Amino acid sequence: MKKTTIFVLMCVLLLGNTLNVFADQIVLKNGDRITGKILKKDGDKIVIETESAGTITILWAAVERVASDEPLNLELTDGQLIKGTVETVEDKVEVETVDAGKVVVEKEKITTARNDAEQTKYIEERDRFLNPGFGDLWTGSADVGYSLTTGNSKTRSFTAGIRAARETTKDKISVYANAVQASNSTTGVNVTTAKALWFGGRYDYNVNEKLFAFGSADFEIDSPQLLDLRMVFGGGFGYRAIRNENTQLDLFGGAAYNREYYKTGLRRNSAEVLIGDELKHKINQRMNLTQRFVFYPNVSDLGRFRAQFDASLLTDINGWLGWHVTVGDRFNSDPVAGAQKNDLFLSTGIRVNFGRTAK
Repeated sequence: MKKTTIFVLMCVLLLGNTLNVFADQIVLKNGDRITGKILKKDGDKIVIETESAGTITILWAAVERVASDEPLNLELTDGQLIKGTVETVEDKVEVETVDAGKVVVEKEKITTARNDAEQTKYIEERDRFLNPGFGDLWTGSADVGYSLTTGNSKTRSFTAGIRAARETTKDKISVYANAVQASNSTTGVNVTTAKALWFGGRYDYNVNEKLFAFGSADFEIDSPQLLDLRMVFGGGFGYRAIRNENTQLDLFGGAAYNREYYKTGLRRNSAEVLIGDELKHKINQRMNLTQRFVFYPNVSDLGRFRAQFDASLLTDINGWLGWHVTVGDRFNSDPVAGAQKNDLFLSTGIRVNFGRTAK
């Protein structure tokens, strides 16, 4: 009985050592050793799945040695693809391939490394991005805000908005809709102080990496402005002035046709120039700023002009939820009688992000 127990214990220990031998390993420069299954190495990070600590992400610069039992798909800085088990020897990485035998590469030349499952997901995502269906690649956000006062003052305000974009290497489709409703019943009579709806979209076609052509359609309804409907159809060219990890700035210009219908019965048609910019800036890991400004000088009636300005500051709560503060301004130099030239609004509320971009 005693011999049987010893034999069982020896088998368990041997099996445990065998499992450790045939697991992937990452040894850090500080001496820590992590055992598990290497999933991928993208950019400056490597990801390993462990049995006890789950999935761990490690800086590639902190890695001293790597050894994999399962084949990894490696891509080098020169675009070369290699597949095989890997083991670090000094500053080199030895890749044991099926066809070419042992291949030695420098550690710094490895841009990506993925196991077969991650490589399959990457190829599927890449193909989806290069040949997407119309329902693919959409990203965007939706916001809502509400405020209420009661007692000596009785006011209500509601704001909502949604925006979405589908961007590929060839073109970009973007759509939006924003609404605001506000009322004041302090005197006992409910008075609408704001009631407006803006919606539209734009199509961008990439001429090259910097230059794009666009066509746009924008619609506006604004009761306090006595505006039943404004339709603006435009087109022109844009220039990507800044494109980096933290900042994107587009400058654009062109021409537009404006058709307006007012509650007074007035109908106006006009040709306009359009000049504008769009800015996206990442302030830090949790805060982002977006801004858009468009200026419409009227060429049918010189001296008249319109301007639109929107800016939002978003603070991320988690990956899909955030808190936003948004300011918008709509200016018309020649409103109809009884309407003000300027509409300014400020709103705050939650924002929900949806969709994802392809890697």
